[in-house]
Amino acid sequence: MASITYERIELARGGRSRTWLLIVLALALGALMSWARARAVLQDGTFFDSDDAMQLVQVRELIAGQNWFDMTIWRLDPPHGVFMHWSRIIDAPLALMIKSFALLMPAETAERLTRLIFPLALQALLYASVAWLARVLMGARAVLPAILLTLLSGMVFNQFQPGRIDHSAPQIVLLVFMSASFVEAIDPAKARRAAWTGALAALSLAISVENLPFIAALAGLALVLWAMRGAPMQKALVYFGLGLGLALPLAFVLTIGPAHWADESCDAYSAAYLLPGVAGAVAMIALGIVSFRLPNRSARGLALVLAAATIVATAFLTKPVCFVDPYTGIDPLVREIWLKNVEEALPLLRFFQRQPFAAAAFALPLALGFVAMLAAVWLERGLARLRWLAVAALSALALALSCWMIRVIGFAQPVALIGGAWCIVRLQDYLAGTQWPKAAALALALVLPFSPIGWALFLPADAAIAKETSREACLASSAFAPIAELPPGLVLAPIDAGSHLLALTQMSALAAPYHRNNHGNRTALDAFLAEPDAARSILIANHVSYVMTCAGLKETRALALRAPHGLAAALVSGDAPNWLKLRLGKGPYQVYVIRP
Repeated sequence: MASITYERIELARGGRSRTWLLIVLALALGALMSWARARAVLQDGTFFDSDDAMQLVQVRELIAGQNWFDMTIWRLDPPHGVFMHWSRIIDAPLALMIKSFALLMPAETAERLTRLIFPLALQALLYASVAWLARVLMGARAVLPAILLTLLSGMVFNQFQPGRIDHSAPQIVLLVFMSASFVEAIDPAKARRAAWTGALAALSLAISVENLPFIAALAGLALVLWAMRGAPMQKALVYFGLGLGLALPLAFVLTIGPAHWADESCDAYSAAYLLPGVAGAVAMIALGIVSFRLPNRSARGLALVLAAATIVATAFLTKPVCFVDPYTGIDPLVREIWLKNVEEALPLLRFFQRQPFAAAAFALPLALGFVAMLAAVWLERGLARLRWLAVAALSALALALSCWMIRVIGFAQPVALIGGAWCIVRLQDYLAGTQWPKAAALALALVLPFSPIGWALFLPADAAIAKETSREACLASSAFAPIAELPPGLVLAPIDAGSHLLALTQMSALAAPYHRNNHGNRTALDAFLAEPDAARSILIANHVSYVMTCAGLKETRALALRAPHGLAAALVSGDAPNWLKLRLGKGPYQVYVIRP
């Protein structure tokens, strides 16, 4: 008996070693393919996304001594600043890495090196989570195709690319780990894994509310499976509730200061989510405990309905609008001009209209993966079928949310690609039983139709993508180098330039691409839309020192079209009012100083 146990341990160790070898190879290939971006970060400090720039600004404030619970960006819309909706959970490891590297090198180099290592570490965790999910669903043979599909999914060049340090990549990793622990916990022998699902869900909510729909779906699946199966799901339900119920309050206390405990913010973890979450956790534990008194499905179904009603009632007692629109309260003009035109917030249909081939490259693998999952639900039996049913339900939710907002595609991909891995394993099994067993290796060619990069090889590039180079020039680090040499002051600039201004200069910004900056963004839009004399009054009242424009940013042109006699239109036409003096005319930006 001891020898059998020893052999199993050795086999498990060997499997883990092979998995990590595959992960290292995938990381090396990804690093090779994204070397140009890595070099841009290391040499020039380039930011490929506004959130990465703002995340670094937030980390710098923490390193400089800002209170752990004070999330205010003071240089954004001063003097009151903007209290951000992000938590310190991502700031902490970034600050630790920067401080550690700074012991051996200049602070600027330490920041850039951190911005390379952090996403690389998250890539490794992503591969590990996908490998775990694939192993639970299909066994060790599915690990290779799952890792290969992850590499070809394009996420390495999007949310996990060099330089990315915002919260989206950690949330994707947490979602896959939650999914893997949940489907493994469906086996009664491994019910304790559900405690990890609950704890990771609380950690995810404490970072941001991006995963909230998936967390709700996992909790709902646990309850539905319990109602269907009864005793086999009893322990998993209790463990899920325990993990969630203990971790939610702990995360709340560790990330939210006492001054904000009564807040009911919709765009961040708050009492609006804590109370329904704890109510759900208590309901799970209670239903699991009283399972022996509910011997049939009808009784469990009735108990489930009562528990769901309690959770919904708790949500309505806090702030029900949060579950409809997390951006509630944003200024209507800011929503219309800025938020509705943020590309990652576009519905899938509008994305198809703008970039049809890019949209097809992302959407087709998701759809194929979901179809493959439905086939797995149909063909698998017993425990495997239940697990595939759970994963297919998550994938269906992700597909639906992607149609509402395309940024969810990044969250949908790691789960959906598992369907492709199932097709590869099934085809390998079929070919191994034919007279050409060596042809089974050719089944890996199925990674192409199940991956965005596979489709991108055959689809032409969209014309809209080529036009993005002008926008990139406006947000390049080199574009802000001359501005950094000017005396610090408050700048009126297009919304998209705000984060880069804060990260790359000592300037303060009136506007930035964040919905909580209601006052600053609305003031900036009002100034750009107003006729020059009225715009001057707005800027002086808000103590603005500089006005900046860049022709490559669509926002300025859109504002000029909206108000032909406004300040933006005058700047676009080159007819700046006489109360503006051109201070910098070289490079992408025209920088004006306001005359006394």
